[in-house]
Amino acid sequence: MDIRWLQDFLALAELRNFTRAAEFRNLSQAAFSRRIQSLEHWVGTGLVVKGSQPVRLTDAGEQFREGAQVSVERLLETRAAIRSSQFEVMSQIRLAMPNVLARSDFRQLLGVIGTGARSSFSVIVGTTAEVTARYLAGDADLLLAHDCPMLPSHESLAAQDRLVLRADRFLPYAVRGRDFGFPGTPRTPFPLIAYAQRAYFAQLFEHILSRAGNRLSYRMAVQCDMSDVLKEVIVAGHGVGWMPESAVDAASAALIAPVGGPEWELPMEICAYRPRRSPSPQVDAVWQALAAKVP
Repeated sequence: MDIRWLQDFLALAELRNFTRAAEFRNLSQAAFSRRIQSLEHWVGTGLVVKGSQPVRLTDAGEQFREGAQVSVERLLETRAAIRSSQFEVMSQIRLAMPNVLARSDFRQLLGVIGTGARSSFSVIVGTTAEVTARYLAGDADLLLAHDCPMLPSHESLAAQDRLVLRADRFLPYAVRGRDFGFPGTPRTPFPLIAYAQRAYFAQLFEHILSRAGNRLSYRMAVQCDMSDVLKEVIVAGHGVGWMPESAVDAASAALIAPVGGPEWELPMEICAYRPRRSPSPQVDAVWQALAAKVP
């Protein structure tokens, strides 16, 4: 039995949807379903009610969920303790952050810690969903990620220590001098530069869309899950796209600007997360250094 099967099952039990759980675990839906089936064969009974939407667990599945959660937590805690005992040899802090923050905040993070820090860093980057999954799986000691009070990035992060580093905003941008008729009309929709559906920022856009009702009319022009790519497309004048304000550096700000008013933006926060039980004194030291710099 593979611990990843348990993590897959717990993701499915929380998200109640095979597609969303597979995306969160960074697997194809077919591969994810095979893992769940393998786990059911190992347990010896069905854990999921077949065909239920949203997904429901069987009585055995509910019973198994409790044991699986405890087992995964204990295994990860044990691994963290073993690594902590070897930390003087390893001396490396594992940091996970999405691509958009790796470009805008990693240098600032190193500046906060200072050049005299006695730790080295291993940095895991990817989409918000990917790095969050890897952090929750125990592959990183610290996570830096965006979080929106109206739409938390992941429920499991509520059980982690959380430190708000600074405020950010998620708002629409277009090349300067053009607004593309934003927010559009049914007869003249504006071209949208959008995030792929699996991206956390796509969920934020869907929230803005639902909040706006019928006041936003668009046609899809480009779709991608990386803010850097979207920014280049916006700079090239292909349409309007939402991005974190922190992703727009001074050079880009000379070329693109927000469009619309405050009703089209969402407040966000750039946050650091760590397990309630910190794995090492080195991680504690980094956490305290970050906390000391928070306004």
